[in-house]
Amino acid sequence: MTKYSNPQPPEGINVSHNDPLITFLKLLAGFALIVGITVWVLGKSGGWIAGLVPFEQEIALSELYPEEETENDKHAQIQAYLEILTDDISATMNLPEGMKINVHYIDEDIENAFATLGGHIFLYKGLLKKLPNENSLAMLIAHEIAHVKLRHPIRAIGQQMAISTGVKLMLGDSKINILGNAGLLTQLHFSRSMETASDTEGLYAVKGHYGNIAGAFGLYDTLQAISSGGGDELAFFSTHPLDAERIQHLSDIAKKNNWEPDADNIQAFPDGYANWLK
Repeated sequence: MTKYSNPQPPEGINVSHNDPLITFLKLLAGFALIVGITVWVLGKSGGWIAGLVPFEQEIALSELYPEEETENDKHAQIQAYLEILTDDISATMNLPEGMKINVHYIDEDIENAFATLGGHIFLYKGLLKKLPNENSLAMLIAHEIAHVKLRHPIRAIGQQMAISTGVKLMLGDSKINILGNAGLLTQLHFSRSMETASDTEGLYAVKGHYGNIAGAFGLYDTLQAISSGGGDELAFFSTHPLDAERIQHLSDIAKKNNWEPDADNIQAFPDGYANWLK
């Protein structure tokens, strides 16, 4: 009769040879990658779908803007001047049928400007006071008009809504506010590719309006000076990221088209402009 013995298992047989911390980090990295890809896909698809929304729907949404009242004669004069310049520039930009640009002057010492839904662009006194000539102002206006023309506001909102909704669903949050704080009536964040496209449209618009690009780069000189000056009121750069590549892109366009700035073509602001901004 064979005597039974209870052999001892080899030591460490149930112990993993993988470091649990490394395993956790791999899982975390994989999850982050999945989330990143999901957010990217949601943003792209949301922006594309939103771009299919008829501009008339944007106009309907923009009716939520509060009515503005003319505060004084100076306000009325600068508003009238901006409207004339905006209409003149719009005429050179081949806007789609039914697309009308509405410019709004904001009497605040903030160095900012932005475009939003329904063809509305907003220009702040703080930035207008820093511009050196009408050509640089025209470049600013044309840049913001280009955002409207290329449907950047509605695309930006579509991206934000899609990403916000997708992330909430992934986290199990059933409280989904479709419009939420997507920036319907406020400043929107545009991608660098959107900014570059608007720069391009803007430069062509200045050339079309004045027959020359003189003074157009004055806008970017002003923005660089504001940026290097620091301070708390850098609102423009939160929605309009500025870098050397954007400026170089414009220089390349000018060089490609043999557009040499003509200093004699720089237009001064109309008489009374500085006083209107006081």
